[in-house]
Amino acid sequence: MKLFRNYICLMAGAALMLASCDDKTAEQPTAALSVDKLHYEVNENMTVRFVGNADNVVVYPGDEDHDYELRDQSNTGLVVNKGFLNYSYQKPGIFHVVCVATNHEDAGNSLKSDTTSVWVTVTDNANAITNVSISLFAGRNEVYADLVNGSDWLLSLSRKARFNGRDGNIALKNQTIAIYQESPSQTVEIKKEADADYEPFKATTKRNLADVFDIRSTSASGDVRDYRLYTLYYGEFKAFKLAGVAGTLVRSEYDYAATTMNIEVPAGTDLTAIAPEFTLNDPANEKVYIGDVEQTSGTPVDFTSPVTYRFVAAHASNPAITVESTCVVTATVK
Repeated sequence: MKLFRNYICLMAGAALMLASCDDKTAEQPTAALSVDKLHYEVNENMTVRFVGNADNVVVYPGDEDHDYELRDQSNTGLVVNKGFLNYSYQKPGIFHVVCVATNHEDAGNSLKSDTTSVWVTVTDNANAITNVSISLFAGRNEVYADLVNGSDWLLSLSRKARFNGRDGNIALKNQTIAIYQESPSQTVEIKKEADADYEPFKATTKRNLADVFDIRSTSASGDVRDYRLYTLYYGEFKAFKLAGVAGTLVRSEYDYAATTMNIEVPAGTDLTAIAPEFTLNDPANEKVYIGDVEQTSGTPVDFTSPVTYRFVAAHASNPAITVESTCVVTATVK
């Protein structure tokens, strides 16, 4: 009987020893992090490095959807993989970066954690206008402006454009402008060049593109950048005749700056020296060349092969703002 009692005691002791081995307690982790700096720009990369000791590490960057204080409201942290995390902020602000380090044992029944944090400041100095455009033919064709010298945007249009097999007029009046910003945090204002005060830009406002517009873009941090928007029609022939035969411009649906013209002249016409008669839409601000030689109506030209006319149109208020276009004229004899 005594031997049996000793056996029971030995078995109970072994069971207690096994239970104590299985019920391990998680070690206390150490949360520690470093960031490469404390001041960033919007979209600039921030590298968070974990320099503590833990099995699992999560970082809450502190911006929208990743706020540690709102973790009970579905805000989440980001898992640190191999000791570091790269992140960039989309909006400016001051953000509380919180690192949560955890260790666990016994299938999660023993869990210990530690936290540490750092504050970072994010500013947004972006104030560039990246593009300006208008939409033609009920929004089916968008025409983009060119940034010609760092601060002047030039919107180049043809007086007519070919779309779906037809030539449609392009008017300067009642056009809406689209302005593309570098950052959603910046503000954009606009005014006519002659006006004194800016007004908030609205993409739905209809404007007369014959006017010159001043555009002011201000970053979230207050940095100001000014632009000016010009609109020019491409130069082209208003009328053109060879040997008394009128030509008709043929337009491309894909290149508004290029037109062609095919003219059949009477039999016996000498193609080596035909004096074309032509007029321009804006003779005060348009010039036409063959090569680098300026052309005038009535000057003989050799049409034995197609002739490329080059137009240079200048803005009336700023002659330094110019746009070029071409018209290839082909003459054949009946």
